[in-house]
Amino acid sequence: MITDVTHHGIHLLQRYVHAFGSTIVNAFDLDAWSRASTLETFAVRLILRAGTARVALMHIPADGPRTELAQLALDTPGTAATGLFRPAQMSGALLPVVLEHSPGANFDVVFVTDDEPSQPHARINYIFCTYNRAQYVQHNADVFREYRRRWRDHARSVHLTVVDNGSADATTPTCGVQPDEAVTVYTNHNTGGAGGFGRGIYESAYGALPGEGFSHVCLLDDDIHLHPEMFARNTAFVRYLKPGFHIGAPMYPTSSPESGPALSACFGHRFRGTIHPSDTAIGAGLQTTAIEDFVRMDRKPDTTGWWWDCIALSDVHRIGLPYPFFIKMDDVEYGLRLKEAGVELVIPYSFWVLHDDFEEKYSAAMQYFRFRNRWLLLAQFDRLEAEKLATEWTHLVRGFVATRRYEHAQLLLDGMEHFLAGPDSLLRNEKEILAGIFRVVKVEKNVPIPEIPAGSELVNGLYAPTSPRTQWLNKVTVNNHFLPLSESLVIDTTQRHAETDCRRGKTVTFWNGNKGVGYTVTRDSRKAAAQMMRLRRLARRLRASMPALAETYRARKRHLTSPSFWAEYGHFGAPLRLAPAESAAEAAMRHEVGRLQQAQQVETARRRASAVSVSDEDLVFLNAIRNRHAGQRCFVLGNGPSLKVEDLELLKNEVTFAANKIYLCFNETQWRPTYYSVEDLLVAQNCQAEIMALSGMTKIFPDHMLRFLPRRANHHYARWLPPADNRVQYREFSRDLTKGICWGSTITYSMLQMAVHMGFREIYLLGLDHSYVEPSTKQDGALVSEGEVNHFHPDYRKPGERWHMPVLDRLEASYTHARDYCDSIGVKVWNASRFSKLEVFPRADLDAVLGVSKPAAKPARKPATKRAPRKTPAK
Repeated sequence: MITDVTHHGIHLLQRYVHAFGSTIVNAFDLDAWSRASTLETFAVRLILRAGTARVALMHIPADGPRTELAQLALDTPGTAATGLFRPAQMSGALLPVVLEHSPGANFDVVFVTDDEPSQPHARINYIFCTYNRAQYVQHNADVFREYRRRWRDHARSVHLTVVDNGSADATTPTCGVQPDEAVTVYTNHNTGGAGGFGRGIYESAYGALPGEGFSHVCLLDDDIHLHPEMFARNTAFVRYLKPGFHIGAPMYPTSSPESGPALSACFGHRFRGTIHPSDTAIGAGLQTTAIEDFVRMDRKPDTTGWWWDCIALSDVHRIGLPYPFFIKMDDVEYGLRLKEAGVELVIPYSFWVLHDDFEEKYSAAMQYFRFRNRWLLLAQFDRLEAEKLATEWTHLVRGFVATRRYEHAQLLLDGMEHFLAGPDSLLRNEKEILAGIFRVVKVEKNVPIPEIPAGSELVNGLYAPTSPRTQWLNKVTVNNHFLPLSESLVIDTTQRHAETDCRRGKTVTFWNGNKGVGYTVTRDSRKAAAQMMRLRRLARRLRASMPALAETYRARKRHLTSPSFWAEYGHFGAPLRLAPAESAAEAAMRHEVGRLQQAQQVETARRRASAVSVSDEDLVFLNAIRNRHAGQRCFVLGNGPSLKVEDLELLKNEVTFAANKIYLCFNETQWRPTYYSVEDLLVAQNCQAEIMALSGMTKIFPDHMLRFLPRRANHHYARWLPPADNRVQYREFSRDLTKGICWGSTITYSMLQMAVHMGFREIYLLGLDHSYVEPSTKQDGALVSEGEVNHFHPDYRKPGERWHMPVLDRLEASYTHARDYCDSIGVKVWNASRFSKLEVFPRADLDAVLGVSKPAAKPARKPATKRAPRKTPAK
């Protein structure tokens, strides 16, 4: 830990979530930040607003015990900070542990850095794809808006797009989310998750939204429970992300989104390449308090679920858009394409997605898409062997028939028939296929079953047939389908079981004892016989169709992942375009056009960002004025009633800083300030025309002023660094404007920082009366002027004008910190105001400072003697 470096904590990386406590979700992932980001240093801060708090920072390495690196403790409002850490020199995790706090204490623990982001202009389009889940999406849209409200410095970097697959028509979304400047809603046919996400990515990269200059898209499931901090962590990580990475998030099952998760569900999947769609889930079932288990876990997944996947649009342009799978395997296929293109997957364990339980929503329909789309995926990657597929598929269908799950069996039979019809048929008949699936599924979907049905027997592990005769009979009757058995059996799906366990059953209940859900099936010998005959016919077709069919899928993939296909797929009123695949030359041209478009988008984003934030030109200027006035003196002007025009005349040859409505005196004096600034949004809004018209001075504004004070030749901007909580007495003071200007509740505080950056050693304050008359009228949190006089000019505040009342104790806290900081670096600040109630700074006599002799006092006049009235002579 480095302790001898001043650290401002300009950029917030991660904030402690109190509801999750000392779990993996609140750990800082050193390995992910070191591997996938450009972050070099960071620190940890305790911010206390009320009460007392004590926090320990624990290091949990991959190859050793926990160690305490630091403790942060406060018993009065303020901030305590550690020294700097270097993630490249550490491994494992850093975990804040709250040791104690007083009742009702209000505090935050944050990870912060002064490192400049490698992608400061990154802009993320968060994409929800939804179908008839309005409650979820409305809630998560509200969370997104709350995130933008809390993290104002992120607000210009993020957007939300909702693709509503449940729309009734082109103009009637059903998701209930209202679009605005930060939220876009698209109506879409029901094309499943793949179609909805593909539509969102297409609009971001090629369709209606390229002008927004998005650098990344982040794909979000619709039945998840989000938190503002999750958006904030992702956006912060993207700003430091190295090229060649996409970001996933661990998924946790939860039925109570307000409380922290207890067990992990999945950290991504390792692709096995098998015909059965059961890839290896990484990190399932880990206790979230067992941080060591996460740190030591092998975190090298091939793919991540599209409950959260943040992808650079530059990579989309290289590898194409998603394949229209409808649902299931879309995220696996795209993840494998990214991996083939050299894009690595990073999943920080400080990320999290709370997902509703999958088991409670289980339906046989899911198996149709899991298996059919697995075959599509393997065909595209040339990993599908006809004989192996036929053998495994036959075994699967027979197993479903044997266990009386005829709806499962029928859907696997239908899936194979649809697969054999080829890619064009799948897309042309998508609606009919979907309707047919849901006509099939009537029974085999989970419903509440809190306990074993009365009169039923739990038969997990029932002894298997042992004699050759019994085994033969069991086989030819497909697990005793044609014997008059009438038992009611139960299979606990959370325990080991075999298809022969239910061979005596007429009715079989497949029951999840942990979740209290399941479904019951009934033996139907005629249905079993028909399905077995269909199985044999389709197996022959499958063997005859391969490998030509697999080649057809590979040939069509190029078109089905192209912008020309996605320009119409799923859109209301647009025909389905099933054009032949691109040639190699056309594909190369598309890739080059995509690369150029992406470069143009990045430049657009940079220009847009520079219009609303600090630009490279601003940084060049701020570096140029660093120590420009080294060793000199200057005057920082307030606008109180004690400021006199005759004093301004004396400052014509001095370097001066002034602000706000100082221009009201310009028609009375030839003096003009050297430097001018504004930081109050109401002042900028009310006086925009007058401020924009000012010339003959250098204007330096915090960058949040760009909203009302856009760029001009004499305008320069520094990053605005607002506090985490302006009620806290602790203040930051910046002596380096390239890092930013720290908030101090007054423009005078900002101008003091400018003066220190420029190298002044003597600073005199003038016109700082520190006394205000407050009107009685308020509106929307602001005061409304009633003609009270608080400034040097009678027209400074006109009746009816809204203004922010200074909070004097906050001002004094700022001035005290500025005084102490300036004293520590050898800069002297005096209060030379003619009148002032501010006693923080030592006083100075303005006339003595300027060497102006005071006019000699005039001698007292002798009292006039009364003359006697003249007498008028008598005539």
